[in-house]
Amino acid sequence: MKNKWLYRTGIAIAVLAVASLVIGGFGALEYSESFRIVFGSVYVLFLPGFILTFVFFPRTKEFDSKEKENGAIDWIERIALSFALSIAIVPLAVFYLNLIGVKINLLNSFLTILGIIAISLGLVYWKRK
Repeated sequence: MKNKWLYRTGIAIAVLAVASLVIGGFGALEYSESFRIVFGSVYVLFLPGFILTFVFFPRTKEFDSKEKENGAIDWIERIALSFALSIAIVPLAVFYLNLIGVKINLLNSFLTILGIIAISLGLVYWKRK
């Protein structure tokens, strides 16, 4: 089980790295800027929602399973929900922190998203324990 997850994670990182190189090679951007854009987009638009999907839907349907599992979603639904939840949660968190006096800048946005990810991972760990 863990080897399959590591394999999929390695493939995803390789795809992102190749996408960064292609963007850097064909565009007017330097390679460091293209890596920052691709991996920053994943960090902001995908990762917080992906971890939150494990809070709300802890089980994932297997590809070969035809039976309905209660409270389980498949990988395509999880990825779609990841983008939707990230797009909903991250701007609201940054906006409300701005209302209480925290300025919007790169470091504060990074730490806000990191806090969302850390709290979500804590909830996932707590639910599985």
